[in-house]
Amino acid sequence: MEYSALNTNSTDAVPRKFDIKSLNQEELITDISLLPRLPCGHHIPPNYLIAWIRSQLEHKHTVFTCPRFLQPKQRLCGASFSYQTVCELVQLKPKTQQYFEETISELTALTLCDCKKCPGCHSYVERAEPNNLCVQCSICTSNKLRIYQFCWLCQREWRGPYANAKHCANEGCGQSKVSQGNSTSSLKWCHHDFKTRTLQSEKDDIYMSMDKSDSRTRLALLINNVEFEQESDRAGAEVDEKNMRILLENLGYTVFVLRNLTSQGMEAAMADFSQRGEHLQSDSCFVVIMSHGTQEGICGVSYGDDQEDILPVDSIFHHLNTPSCPALRDKPKVILIQACRGGEKGDVWVADSAPISRRKKEHREKDFICLRSCTPDTVSYRNTKTGSVFIQTVVQTLNEHAHEDHIEELFRKVLKTFKNSYPDQMPCKDRTTLSRKFYLFPGL
Repeated sequence: MEYSALNTNSTDAVPRKFDIKSLNQEELITDISLLPRLPCGHHIPPNYLIAWIRSQLEHKHTVFTCPRFLQPKQRLCGASFSYQTVCELVQLKPKTQQYFEETISELTALTLCDCKKCPGCHSYVERAEPNNLCVQCSICTSNKLRIYQFCWLCQREWRGPYANAKHCANEGCGQSKVSQGNSTSSLKWCHHDFKTRTLQSEKDDIYMSMDKSDSRTRLALLINNVEFEQESDRAGAEVDEKNMRILLENLGYTVFVLRNLTSQGMEAAMADFSQRGEHLQSDSCFVVIMSHGTQEGICGVSYGDDQEDILPVDSIFHHLNTPSCPALRDKPKVILIQACRGGEKGDVWVADSAPISRRKKEHREKDFICLRSCTPDTVSYRNTKTGSVFIQTVVQTLNEHAHEDHIEELFRKVLKTFKNSYPDQMPCKDRTTLSRKFYLFPGL
């Protein structure tokens, strides 16, 4: 079993000017002055800072903003800081530093000229003719000893007439479609007439669903702990992350992906996520956490024999409940947890286990639905190549049925799949307090 201690010396960062390892868990939590301090004055766990920078880069930001909550003004801080500040606060691993600097360079180049990566050699090519989607790559032309051109729109080798401003002759180019990468199936869109009928026939029995528009700001938080300091890495978790992210984005959620956090980092990330202003213009949220786990909770990346780095599941509900997150009051909060809850088992499979204006009375914990990957005291299986059975099944089920089923029916179908196909594992709903049906209405 895995119990891991709170240690900000995570896989991605080693604090440069203080020794976190010498502190015990209680000291780490209470003495935040020992954590890196951003120019705005907020302290932040090093692993959370690194994960946040990576997330900001994935959203194509090169000027970073503080994610912490500004208590006096009751809003997120949002103060900007530079990459140089990050380097002064934490010591980056060479691989992480290389990724950050290459990504920053690429994003900066994209703001200065109209360029994209060539699908043949992955070097950046500038488009000379803004009204022509056919672009020639000089590097591939030289290497292949023939003229190599690719489509600016679909990012495939060019087919068809040379000059075209709308699409090339590749199948699907210029058509609106959802790319699912390695996901098991594509998301089926909901028809307008189904949504209209459902809203009319069940209007008093379903949660409000905001129409898709620029003003709707659905958010999802995805925490994926892959690399552990003392325990085995979670091979295959990257596949789960990719497929879950694609699903959530297709469902209309802006996804914040944070990787390799300690329990302190996860706690801080949950606290900041719960206070984001976008929740006011949203009808729901998703929180997905994938990690090793124990009976006591979800393991941080510093978990080990001598360190108890565990985030209690109660903490997730606390940060999203009515008093802590009023912006999500009366709105569904969907929680998915891929982690063992005790025990060890497996051979080919790898077990994810660890050795407001008007006042009225509201229950502090309501409108939640949580699906955990296994029952108490049992293991949760993950294939090192294809990812976990739980995430695979959730993604496939939502892709196939979210256009016609509400969330509890979707989760029932997940359980049925496990009953019929994976008898060694059974997900279970935990602390579900939805009082109405929640439809995702994908595409609408």
